[in-house]
Amino acid sequence: MTSSDDRAAALLAVEGEMARIVRAVRISMLQNAVRFSPDIQPSGYLVLRHIVANHPTPPGAIIASVGMDKSAVSRQLRILKDLGFVTSEPDPDDRRANLYSPTPDTLERMETIRRSVQAAYADTLDDWTEHDIAQFVRLLGAFNDRIERR
Repeated sequence: MTSSDDRAAALLAVEGEMARIVRAVRISMLQNAVRFSPDIQPSGYLVLRHIVANHPTPPGAIIASVGMDKSAVSRQLRILKDLGFVTSEPDPDDRRANLYSPTPDTLERMETIRRSVQAAYADTLDDWTEHDIAQFVRLLGAFNDRIERR
């Protein structure tokens, strides 16, 4: 095989491995959403994760972060608020908008899930050196940066 054939085969292998990662992430998001509450969808869990990490936060920042359209984010915010997982208050810089924050119960539940996810990754990577993990994070980050710039 020529070098260009090897590269083409390697790029196809990247696509295949990325498909496996996407499947694993979807399954994980579904499981974590159900673990958090059977009343929310994975998209609601994604919105909630952003709120927990960036509160108080406006809907525009959530939309930019999670890549969902405005109506989908608005629907998930309404559901999360109705279920008592988030609160909202007027944005002092723009009274037409609201800022969303997690409730104390939400923070506790998300911390429990975070510890569980961290333990799962620790178990998955238990035979990797710290250098290997750092290298994986660096390469994955560089890959994601390039994908996001496209």
